[in-house]
Amino acid sequence: MPSQPASGPTFHPETPAGRFLAVRRRTLDLVRGLSDADCTVQSMPDASPAKWHLAHTTWFFETFLLHAADPAHPLFDERYPRLFNSYYESLGPRHPRPQRGLLTRPALPEVIAYRESIDRAVQALLAAGRLDAAGLETLALGLAHEEQHQELLLSDLLHLFAQNPLRPALAPALP
Repeated sequence: MPSQPASGPTFHPETPAGRFLAVRRRTLDLVRGLSDADCTVQSMPDASPAKWHLAHTTWFFETFLLHAADPAHPLFDERYPRLFNSYYESLGPRHPRPQRGLLTRPALPEVIAYRESIDRAVQALLAAGRLDAAGLETLALGLAHEEQHQELLLSDLLHLFAQNPLRPALAPALP
């Protein structure tokens, strides 16, 4: 299960850097307390595992923001684009959506390490002022994309948990 968000600089929420941190932390908050198993399984072909959502949104920032700003930026793992690309056919082969729940590797801690590494690189890019107007637009698009995946993540987890006769909950019951 994910631990506390990666430590790093604190930014004002109205800045691009602050918004980036807030959206990325919110995604981790949604899976806080879930097990690796909770984040790996897929309840139906039209759903995606939580772990896949976490990695896919990270892949988006790595591919469309970091590599656009610096084509020499090394990939975190050269195997990840195939695993976490969704529908971008021009970027290469993709793992089939109905089989995402079969991906037991990378494990959740490795996906979190991937997120933290890419988050640090994006924060450094922002702190250095190295994003032009097009880069800032890509950042905004990536954040909207991540917010869409937050909704999908919740829907997919709710469907997954509804299949379990133990009826696990995403969050503790309110008093």
